[in-house]
Amino acid sequence: MTHPTFSSLLPVLLLLSVEYAGVFIAVIADLLSGLSKSKAAGHRCTSWGLRRTVDKMSRYYVMLFSLTLIDAMYVTAAMVMRATGMDFLPAFPFLTTFGALGLALIEVKSILEKADQKGDLAQAASLLKDLLARMPRK
Repeated sequence: MTHPTFSSLLPVLLLLSVEYAGVFIAVIADLLSGLSKSKAAGHRCTSWGLRRTVDKMSRYYVMLFSLTLIDAMYVTAAMVMRATGMDFLPAFPFLTTFGALGLALIEVKSILEKADQKGDLAQAASLLKDLLARMPRK
């Protein structure tokens, strides 16, 4: 026999797993899209670009985990209230769900952008070098 609290928590844990996996899949899809756009443009893959993806993923998961902690407090409060007879708060991780959807949409937008629309560090460095060359020296 399953404990009633655990059986109501199982769908929430399944939803959280799907959300975390969805963000991971979106970041990997963006990485693969970026690699193919880079290859098509004739640029080579650098460790700097790959580190950016790892950094982005770690920032995403820190944010997502923070939202999940807040949701865990809320879901726990909703379950305790339900156990005491007050059943007006749904035990649903709102913040994590909206956070995961937002992050996935950012990645979809990134995938749909053309490579020439994205800011490139080499272009920025070239522009800065050009601007510095035009400045009068004292």
